Amino acid sequence: MNIVSNVKNYVCGLRQLVKFRSKKIFISKGTFLHPKVVIGKCTRINATSHIDQCTIGAFCAIGGRLVVRSSNHFHNFLNMQDWAQQFVLKSNIKVVGKSEGSVEIGNAVWIGDSVIILPDVEIGDGAVIGAGSVVTKSIPPFSIAVGNPAQVIKMRFPKEIIEIICQIRWWEWDLKTIQKRRELFEIDLNNSSPNDLLKIIDKYKMINKT
Repeated sequence: MNIVSNVKNYVCGLRQLVKFRSKKIFISKGTFLHPKVVIGKCTRINATSHIDQCTIGAFCAIGGRLVVRSSNHFHNFLNMQDWAQQFVLKSNIKVVGKSEGSVEIGNAVWIGDSVIILPDVEIGDGAVIGAGSVVTKSIPPFSIAVGNPAQVIKMRFPKEIIEIICQIRWWEWDLKTIQKRRELFEIDLNNSSPNDLLKIIDKYKMINKT
């Protein structure tokens, strides 16, 4: 039974890799990915990580040693180790895989090195998670969070700028469109007014005003 399961996981892994390459996704060698992980285009996991079942958006920059946990151990049994439960005790009672809520990582998120993300967490679009953080609660879009447990220390941009970015949702554009609108990605948003940003957006007709 274990051999059959291993073969299925291997085949599933190969299909997953082919799909990732077609979407220009980079996964560092040695990374564990749950077969049901969903990753958006052009996201990069730049060093070995452990990713349980979750959803990761497009254009995310992820450092090394990220750990995403979407389930936990059952702690109401005498033994809590899966190997001992299966192969020593030969028990059908599971001591791992306790679902405690999904993990969703938004688009264009930057996650530093050695971050741990625990179950039932949503990280909003454009958020920054500082290196070494342990994320136990959801993080708002375009915020910067650090620490154990991770806490928001500030927002990346003023509220008016964030509202405009949320309207254009640039991470949904195709690559050719992004290239044509390079000007938008070269403006310092912390030293620009909402009107400065809107001028560029109007130039490319990115927001439908009808």
